Amino acid sequence: MKLNGYRPTHKNKWFFIKYGILNIQELALLEYYADIFDFDKNHRTFGLFEINFEEIASIFSCKSANTVRNWHNKLLKLGFIRKTELKYVYELSCHLRYINPGKWGGQAVHFQEIEKDQPIEVILQSFGINLQSIGKKIQPVGKNSQNLGSKPTPIALGSSKDGIYSSDKKYVLVKQGLRSNEEYVRLKEEMGLNSLEIDDMKWIDENLISRQVVTNDNEGEIVSLFFNGSYEHFHRNLITLK
Repeated sequence: MKLNGYRPTHKNKWFFIKYGILNIQELALLEYYADIFDFDKNHRTFGLFEINFEEIASIFSCKSANTVRNWHNKLLKLGFIRKTELKYVYELSCHLRYINPGKWGGQAVHFQEIEKDQPIEVILQSFGINLQSIGKKIQPVGKNSQNLGSKPTPIALGSSKDGIYSSDKKYVLVKQGLRSNEEYVRLKEEMGLNSLEIDDMKWIDENLISRQVVTNDNEGEIVSLFFNGSYEHFHRNLITLK
């Protein structure tokens, strides 16, 4: 594993510790994944990273790889990373925040702007984390604080690599899409996001990209649901991994 280069990072990541969402080790592992994922949009592995628990345990000076697995599973449960169809290959949520604009087409600066002086709820929404699934009011860690559990929802300079797939699979890139203004107003009220502008919520929805597995059984449903029945639009977003 090459650990060369650099990437953007956001100072508000420390709120994840302050509010008891992640501990120090879990945050460090998330930052490690942000260092190694594929940031090149021209690669079929864009947004993905491959893990080796034994190797990570060595880097973190852990006696057991199971310790790393526990941290990893917490990130997976909360939605900071997501499973793919391949074992040991994961997708980094909100990966555009980890790369500069310009040549690599990242959104690090934009996320900095929309999250500036915003509450933790806004930052979590950027990662596509459903606050209702947390189920508890977020508060700073202290005597009465509680650890939070959650369930997931959707560039940087790292070691950009292609070819971590060995099987022949089809994926299609889909976006959340815009909701109605009424839906955004309802979300603001239900999730306590009064400080977040509707235009910013729309931008987040437009830029959250997920990767759907395509099979013979679900292809028609995906085309109908995400592409308004247009196979031409569908094929433009189709990725075949060999």
